[in-house]
Amino acid sequence: MSYPSGNIENKEIITSSAKPFDVKKFIFRIIDFSPWIILCIILSYGIAWAYLRYATRLHQISAHILIKDDQESSEDNNLLRELGVMPGTKEIQDEIDILQSQSLAEVVVDSMNLQVKLLAKGRIANSDIYGKLSPVAIKVLWDDTAVSKPSSFFIKFMDDHFILGQNQPSPGTQNEKAVYYKYDQPMLINKQTFIFSRNKNIKANDEGYTLQIEDKVPVATAMRSKIYVQKLNEMGDILNVSYVDAIPQRGIDIINKLVDAFNNAGLSDKNIGSNRTNRFLNERLDTVAAELDLLEQRAEAFKRDNKITDITAIGSQYEQQSMEYDKARVDQEGQLKMIEALESYINNSKNNFDIIPSNNGLTESTLQKLIDQYNEAVLNLQQQTKISTEKDPILNRSRTELADIKNNILKNLNTIKNAYEIKLDQVTHEKSGFDNLLYGLPEKEREYLKLKRQIDVKEQIYLFLLQKKEDTQLSLAANINNTRVVDPAFDMGIILPKDQEVKLIALLLGLIIPIFLMILIDFFSNKISLRSEIEESTDVPILGELAFISNPENILSTFKSKSVIAEQFRLIRTNLRYFITKDKPAKTILVTSFMSGEGKSFISINMSASIAAAGAKVLLIEFDLRRPRLATYLKISPPYGVSDFIIYNTPFNDLVTHFPILNFDVITSGPVPPNPAEILMNDNLKNLFTWARENYDYIIMDSSPVGLVADAFLLDNFADVSLFILRYKYSYKSTIEYIEKLQKEKDMTKLGIVVNGVKSQRNWTYTEGAGYGYGYGYSYGVGYYDDSHGKYKKFLKFFKKRK
Repeated sequence: MSYPSGNIENKEIITSSAKPFDVKKFIFRIIDFSPWIILCIILSYGIAWAYLRYATRLHQISAHILIKDDQESSEDNNLLRELGVMPGTKEIQDEIDILQSQSLAEVVVDSMNLQVKLLAKGRIANSDIYGKLSPVAIKVLWDDTAVSKPSSFFIKFMDDHFILGQNQPSPGTQNEKAVYYKYDQPMLINKQTFIFSRNKNIKANDEGYTLQIEDKVPVATAMRSKIYVQKLNEMGDILNVSYVDAIPQRGIDIINKLVDAFNNAGLSDKNIGSNRTNRFLNERLDTVAAELDLLEQRAEAFKRDNKITDITAIGSQYEQQSMEYDKARVDQEGQLKMIEALESYINNSKNNFDIIPSNNGLTESTLQKLIDQYNEAVLNLQQQTKISTEKDPILNRSRTELADIKNNILKNLNTIKNAYEIKLDQVTHEKSGFDNLLYGLPEKEREYLKLKRQIDVKEQIYLFLLQKKEDTQLSLAANINNTRVVDPAFDMGIILPKDQEVKLIALLLGLIIPIFLMILIDFFSNKISLRSEIEESTDVPILGELAFISNPENILSTFKSKSVIAEQFRLIRTNLRYFITKDKPAKTILVTSFMSGEGKSFISINMSASIAAAGAKVLLIEFDLRRPRLATYLKISPPYGVSDFIIYNTPFNDLVTHFPILNFDVITSGPVPPNPAEILMNDNLKNLFTWARENYDYIIMDSSPVGLVADAFLLDNFADVSLFILRYKYSYKSTIEYIEKLQKEKDMTKLGIVVNGVKSQRNWTYTEGAGYGYGYGYSYGVGYYDDSHGKYKKFLKFFKKRK
């Protein structure tokens, strides 16, 4: 089959796009498409209802914490400086980053055992069981040295024991690998120790549960992604910490635990200096106490062995003077040892993250300021490390600054050390004069005095270190957090899904999607669907439109005078009277189309019936010699036809068959000849038309489609009017261009268009201009028009597949 060129389709698109948008036409199109729109709205609303029925409800949990200035975090900031704690000023953004850090999330996961989940089986998906709603309380004694893989187990709880297995048993069977366990007893699962305690307030599900053990890192990462921290007010220092969870109580516990971990981490950072100083002082106290005990034991043993009870008065005087020099020397030696210990501590430090003990007994203000500055820089670097990468230039700059401060401290220590050594030599030299006086005393008493002086020195050192330890303990007790919980975690309600929004979106999608598809279908459709498409592309008049008939087989036998289809054929008959020249004795009408299936034979039969009903004598001749169907449609079996007359000169009376039901005569095509085109060029055809014009008022010719063969053009010489049949949403738009070409080149006589199978007369008949034709006021429905069909059946018929 050959079709007209597709250029006319492009022309149609360009022409229509240049026209302004027709609101009325669009509204009519929507009304025609309304059953599909209603169906889509119902479907989308049903999907939304099902989604809301089974969707997980997410709650937003929030807490408010105040980040205080460093000056507010202690009642006596100067005392904290003296005790060696010099925290740097915290930026709010740093605190936000720490609250959202991976390390803090892992602490929360570990403390709450969030990597262990108990899942209850549901119809659509499994759901988490948490807290008081769980039939058991699960305690895990984590062993970080044990390597365990994520795994899943089937677990079922009874009153006095529970079953644990790898897979859930099938109904009516038992899991052979399942093992029975008792409550409140340690057991090993996946290389970790678990303790299950039965919660008798909750009835356990008979179908059992799934025990899921996951890795800590991905659980913490997933939890971290749902933590949001932001300032409650841009001008204030209160942070809003929020978390999204399907179980409100779990979300509240997570936020509270997160804030506790944050506070503990901050307090731990502030106590680093004091803790290191305390450890240093404890080590020195243990050493001095051991030395003092040893000296006292030696002195006691010396007095007992030598029976010394007292010393002479002069010995006491010399001893008192010598002890004063000894005290001065002890002070210098103590300071020197503290410097050496501090110097050794700094040199042995492996990195720049170690706090230098600042409460060390040294009285040098310059050194003390350098140590405080270094400790402050270390704390800032530790905070920066938590929120920065190794390539961060700020991090590298902080490390360089720390190294410079450490070098300055070492240089200052070396200078102080040299000064103490010089002063110690001077005190030692002065003391030697008094020692010479003591040499005059008895040897035993002189040795005892030496031991006593050493004991006194050690006692002074011990008391000094003990005092410093008490100061350090005081600093630890005085440290407080620089945060305060304003509002503990609380449930702010469901945030997702929002019922009203989901329903509104469903309704909008149910409305927009079918309209969009309607526009898309209309845009890409190459079939005729509007009367205006014909009127805008050709000057050939439209003589009438025929509504779609769902059961065309019965229309031939039930052609009622009051039916809608009868009125439509009467309208075409009326238009034909004004279209044909009145002075001709007979009116010959040629009925053709571009391709088969557009309704030529149907219209030819009913046109004949309509004209015959008006009292005219009508002859219907079938000239479709290639695929004759007229006899089948009319359910007649004539012995002869057109081909018999042309070839064998069969008498006219033998050709004609009267069809009494519709009151017209018929001449069928007869046997199919091998050369239909040559048959129609035979001279006998003229004799047939001469005889027909003499005996009939109207002659209807049912011809072959012009898009397939040229038979219709051979019959045009005998026609007074040529009816070109187009079918609604079946004929191509390019066919209109073909009709216009026939009109301009005058290939067919007095062309008129009849549109068949209009399913939506509301959209079809709407046009901006009046055009050619009569009776546009008729309004035809869709489907087979019978009073017995109600609106409900018509609505259902809209969704049936139409041929």
